Order: sequence, then C-alpha cells, then structure tokens
Amino acid sequence: MENKMKQIRSEKGMTQRQLSDATGISERQICVIENGAATPGLDSANAIAKALGVQIEDIWQLEVSR
Repeated sequence: MENKMKQIRSEKGMTQRQLSDATGISERQICVIENGAATPGLDSANAIAKALGVQIEDIWQLEVSR
C-alpha cells in the first residue's frame, strides 16, 4: 500500500506533533504510520485524513502489481 501521509503533512506545513494533537493519535504512532511500519485502523485513518483536509484515498492507495 502506498502511503503519502508524510508528503501531504509536509505540504500542509504540519508537524507530527500538530497532527498528533489534531487527531488524538500519539506522536510516536504518527511516526510509525508515516514510515509504513503500521497501518492505521479505520477510525485513525479517518481522523488523519480529516486533520489533513483530504480523503483517505489521497493518503493510502493500493499498489496494483502487473
């Protein structure tokens, strides 16, 4: 799964701490999700997308292998 969370957060000028504060997700977990070491649950993904002002699909996209 492609993860554009860090790119979008940076484009919005938001720090991991600010995203953490806006979502209620720990800063450590934000880092883990951004680095692709964990995939958020639906509630967390919704909170992240809402805080970033985008749709979930803008952040996480399935990679189709050919």
